[in-house]
Amino acid sequence: MDSMRDKFIILSFSFVLIGIGVLSLMPPTSAIELGEHDKWNHFIAYLILALNWCFIKNKRNFFFLGLVFCACYGLLLEYFQGFVPGRVPSWLDALANTGGVVTGFLIYSITKTTRG
Repeated sequence: MDSMRDKFIILSFSFVLIGIGVLSLMPPTSAIELGEHDKWNHFIAYLILALNWCFIKNKRNFFFLGLVFCACYGLLLEYFQGFVPGRVPSWLDALANTGGVVTGFLIYSITKTTRG
């Protein structure tokens, strides 16, 4: 049963990772409107990404590797937006991405220690 759970979590993490990448690098003419709360969208997307990573493994080194990976992924996507016509990188978006990652890892850490 754990094997099926692990596969589901890895699949979920993969979908979130790819979804964030696609949405981040689409030209604005794609007609996908994500609303006026852009920074919250960034924050929530990376919060979900970080939480997915946290549920993959519980080993300490793997956990912190995920923190670095998720934060760097958000920073790199912001950088690459500078190469997409009609998109510009934003330090505020990068900050929202990183804030979502850190918050996701904190939520997981706090709930894990209270569960025992």
